[in-house]
Amino acid sequence: MKAITKIPIAILVALAMSACQEPEKVDTIVHNAKIYTLDENNVIAEAIAISDGKIVEVGAENQILNKYLAETKIDAQQGIIYPGFNDAHSHFLGYGLIQSQVNLKGTKSWKEVLQRISDYISNDDNEWLLGRGWDQNDWDTKEYPTNHTLDSLFPDKRIILKRVDGHALIASTNVLRDAGIKSTTGIDGGAIIKDSQDELTGVLVDEAMNLVQVIIPEPTRGQTEYALQKAEQDCLSKGLTTVTDAGLSIENINVINEMHRNDDLKIRVYAMYSADPDIFNSLDQYRIKTDRLSAYAIKVYADGALGSRGARLIETYTDDSLNRGLIITGKDSIAAWAEKCMQDSFQLCVHCIGTEANRYTLQAMGSVLGGTNDRRWRIEHAQVVHPEDRSLFGEYNILPSMQPTHATSDMYWAEDRLGPIRVDWAYSLKSLKDENGMIPLGTDFPVEDISPLNTFYAAVTRKDHNDFPQGGYLFSEALSREEALRGITIWPAIAAFQEKQKGSLVAGKVADMVILNQDILTCSEDNILSTQVLETWINGERIIIQ
Repeated sequence: MKAITKIPIAILVALAMSACQEPEKVDTIVHNAKIYTLDENNVIAEAIAISDGKIVEVGAENQILNKYLAETKIDAQQGIIYPGFNDAHSHFLGYGLIQSQVNLKGTKSWKEVLQRISDYISNDDNEWLLGRGWDQNDWDTKEYPTNHTLDSLFPDKRIILKRVDGHALIASTNVLRDAGIKSTTGIDGGAIIKDSQDELTGVLVDEAMNLVQVIIPEPTRGQTEYALQKAEQDCLSKGLTTVTDAGLSIENINVINEMHRNDDLKIRVYAMYSADPDIFNSLDQYRIKTDRLSAYAIKVYADGALGSRGARLIETYTDDSLNRGLIITGKDSIAAWAEKCMQDSFQLCVHCIGTEANRYTLQAMGSVLGGTNDRRWRIEHAQVVHPEDRSLFGEYNILPSMQPTHATSDMYWAEDRLGPIRVDWAYSLKSLKDENGMIPLGTDFPVEDISPLNTFYAAVTRKDHNDFPQGGYLFSEALSREEALRGITIWPAIAAFQEKQKGSLVAGKVADMVILNQDILTCSEDNILSTQVLETWINGERIIIQ
């Protein structure tokens, strides 16, 4: 007969006391789920307890249900829960504002652009007509249009139509005239496109756009608030709980702050101030840190965009042998912003697309950072980086903030711009992720679609939504599914100094989460894009999507 092991009295007493303990009261329990916590151990849990907008505990079903008594208990019906999605680079307000403009995305010709304008103005009697989304690279004739047909078809309208990337526009002649633009007008950091007869075409690139943008009537306070709420609605429907707005005025950041205080806006916003000379000498007084709004970053443009040939390259464009692109902010000016950001403990975020822009920005940042640091300065886009410059990201702990869907949008024409050698240096998610062990991901919406699931899909497959190309575009630069998930959750939080607040589902962090109908980490590649967002939660508040 086996010897009977006696249980010490102290243990028996402890067990008895534990059995008699009253359950701890919490606001909400969500259970019957598969919960990816993304904590240090990659724990997968089944239930989560929430109080006062924060996570109390995440664990096994019986563990949470036996330990806590909730006012609200929700059966997730085996839904898949992730930390709330976070877009590391977007234009949140801009997206909202263009919802009231003519949508030119997906147009396949200038003729189709004109038809959309005609359809739009049948219900619009405003003097100004604004639109966005055209891309001449999607047309059979891949040349910039001219404004002659705008003038003849719509003579009573003042028209400005932005290119899809926001780095070029076409304006009607009356707008050019009101802005004082002539064929002899010049501009640093921009281009005023003229035809073979040296006549204005209406196309303005990068800094030249400012010449007409300053005469566009500013949105009213009501229009701005409506735009932000419209953008929030669309973001929440896609599982986004935080967005980074990459370039806002002081006034618009203050509007967001006030709307948060009045509970008119729920989504969390990480705001970058546009690099306005007016705030250079008083940077520190503009720092904002609330539960929902953080504003302690500066956004600088080093160059333009690849699609409009404004990205600054070390050598000329393959399809334009006289053009190396534009310098919007040079190395010395970026170094000055770097010194100021270092002094005032602001984050420096610089838009860099082309090889030269990336090179001189990395060098300017590095000259101020000096080596290993935790400043988390960022290169926004890091789109075409010379292989010799990649190591500078790791050497100075500079974060590449990238958009996977840019690769799958640009892949049809990128080699035309860069040639077969340089195109292999572009959209290098994996290589640049390896420099610091992380890479925050975004969409740059409205340039790309707003959905973070599209970001995830492009990052792991390197394909468009038609399963092209077979094998994926520059597939060696794809991310794993776990890396892509971290790229839209915890890594953007780290890139914004917010990893202690959100980005993973662990006790003490805010209860920001998204519930999907299937597991994007394990489902077939073909099914990723059919994934549905069932619910989005912010601060423990449930928002039912379907």
